[in-house]
Amino acid sequence: MLTETLIALAAAGGTAVVQAAGTEAWEGVRGGVARMFRGRAGGEDEVEPDLDRTALLRASDDAEAGGQQARLWQARFAALLDDADDRSRQRTEAELRQLISLVPGVADRYPALHVHGNTYDKSPQQYGNHNHMQIHYGTEA
Repeated sequence: MLTETLIALAAAGGTAVVQAAGTEAWEGVRGGVARMFRGRAGGEDEVEPDLDRTALLRASDDAEAGGQQARLWQARFAALLDDADDRSRQRTEAELRQLISLVPGVADRYPALHVHGNTYDKSPQQYGNHNHMQIHYGTEA
């Protein structure tokens, strides 16, 4: 069973694949996804046609198709993470984080990716008065 962070990681990965299609990041993301699936069930030979389909659908600018593609990739990444032993899962998690980092803004849309144990990797900002307090994480206040 996947943790909240791994579910968010799979979702961010799906979003990254779709968002990268048709951009400068596409070749890096495409190659990274193919490497992640190489030698595994649903391997590289099965993934590459799906990557091409994602790029074609993204080029059509169909928001519904893009959402479906993001969910497809999320499910594939989740299965990859869920089926892995601890060592493979750590490697896959690192590869997926690297892939997500290639697409600007995707990781910021998934706050669970920034939580590590009991810490948050963005600086908190605290605002308040006599009976009201707000705590913001990151640069947006």
